[in-house]
Amino acid sequence: MNQSIFFISIIVMIMVSQFTFADENRIELKKGCIKDYPLVANETDPDLLKIYSQICDNKNKKNSELKNELFIQAAQRFQQLDKNLKALQLVDHLRKQNIQRTALTDVTFLAGVGIAQSSLQHMRNNELRYLNTEMTYPAAKQLSESIRTSLGILDASASKSASKVEMQNTTKNKKSTKEAAKKLTSSHYSSNKKTQLSRSKSMNSPPVKTSIRTVITAIKPQNTTSTASGSSPFSSFKNN
Repeated sequence: MNQSIFFISIIVMIMVSQFTFADENRIELKKGCIKDYPLVANETDPDLLKIYSQICDNKNKKNSELKNELFIQAAQRFQQLDKNLKALQLVDHLRKQNIQRTALTDVTFLAGVGIAQSSLQHMRNNELRYLNTEMTYPAAKQLSESIRTSLGILDASASKSASKVEMQNTTKNKKSTKEAAKKLTSSHYSSNKKTQLSRSKSMNSPPVKTSIRTVITAIKPQNTTSTASGSSPFSSFKNN
């Protein structure tokens, strides 16, 4: 009994220490930081909170270059968390300050694709409708064509690999067709050969000889009745 109580107390102490350690590592932003940057309000992601804690740190207030890098990281994290609207708002804020980076372009593209995909799923699953030919489908088609032409070298390599696979498949199909044709020809030839052999055997076989005795034997039982009764088979001619 004492041992069980001892083990239970140890387990409780370990759990309490883990919760205490988690509380100590939990990042809580100051109210002034949330007021200055309202996009981070009600966010619980540790990585995102860590980024904003560095942005709000008094040591980094005068380091504009570092803060811009942190803002870019925050925009990327918003997009990764599927908070696409917040990511676009942060990108717009940075571009208004004349900050142009390829990372911001990537965030804008990915966030836009995420919003488009979410809208399309809502259209299909909730509203039960398709893209219309007047407005939504032409825009989607134009985006698809722009993506295809923007692949560049990747598109060329992909097309080459696709054509290579297609050529391999065509070669395999040709080989299989030739093999099937050969099998069909050989089977047809063997069947014709068997038919010709059977015909030649039937033509060369000797005719069946019918003996006179066999014919007489077949006719003879018809006159057995009259012979058994003692009358001659020529009695009818005598009576006449």
